[in-house]
Amino acid sequence: MESLLSLVSRNNKMFRRDKAQVFFSLLSIIIVIALYGIFLQKMQVDAIEQVTKATPETITMVNEWLVAGLLSMMAVTSTLGAFGIAIQDLESKSAADFLTAPISRAKIQASYVLNAFIIGFSFSFIAFVACEVFIIATGGQLLNVTEMMKVIGLLILSVLLASTLNMFLVLFVHSQNAYSTLTTIVGTLIGFLCGVYVPFGVLPGFAQNLIMYFPISHTTVLLREAFMQNSIQTVFAGAPNEQVEAYKINFGVVYEMNGNLLASSTSLLIIVGTTVILAVLSILLFKKRNK
Repeated sequence: MESLLSLVSRNNKMFRRDKAQVFFSLLSIIIVIALYGIFLQKMQVDAIEQVTKATPETITMVNEWLVAGLLSMMAVTSTLGAFGIAIQDLESKSAADFLTAPISRAKIQASYVLNAFIIGFSFSFIAFVACEVFIIATGGQLLNVTEMMKVIGLLILSVLLASTLNMFLVLFVHSQNAYSTLTTIVGTLIGFLCGVYVPFGVLPGFAQNLIMYFPISHTTVLLREAFMQNSIQTVFAGAPNEQVEAYKINFGVVYEMNGNLLASSTSLLIIVGTTVILAVLSILLFKKRNK
């Protein structure tokens, strides 16, 4: 256990020392915030004004919609950035040097996964605090203790899912160039696959299906539900249920599959099930590579 903790500590320090790595882990988040300021917020407010009058509470609700998407993206980009240490070690032969010490390959691999989880959760938690400050500063209200605990629980699930997904992907990468390509692809697509760049309802059917079958997007849906539950009731007070439901579907607050709204328990099942499957597949792949 001591050797594992030492490796995790070493990986963590190496990640934090690499300022470029930290910056590029956050690049997608910065781009989304810029797009939100330029047109995403206005697009959504204009859509809501077709149903009900826009008020300061409307802005708060739209801000919460953005925050939920950012937090689910953060889990993916930060954990993928943390796995960059594994690729550096592979290319510099440091991983082979570790094997001269009495440390198993499994323990070395576990140290990368644990480090990714710690960095992912730390970044997500700091982002959550910053988002709460942003919501309060723009006229919103602080989540109560129960809601905060729910969000933190969802952040843990998000980071676990993102860590296992990235661990699985990184097992196919053997060079720094390939890793850079992977981070570019993930960084470009993650905002789209989390339904943050474009409102879910304006996308064609195949793109909607692609997003609904992407497990990470279910963490976005659950976070939106946790953040927006109260503000949706306030903004759409008095509006017909059909219009409220249409807003939720069009902006990815809930998913509609085969004419039925997907329950939160189904999204939770998808997240947990995918995490377990990816972890098992990664272990099998790792064992096969290191026979």
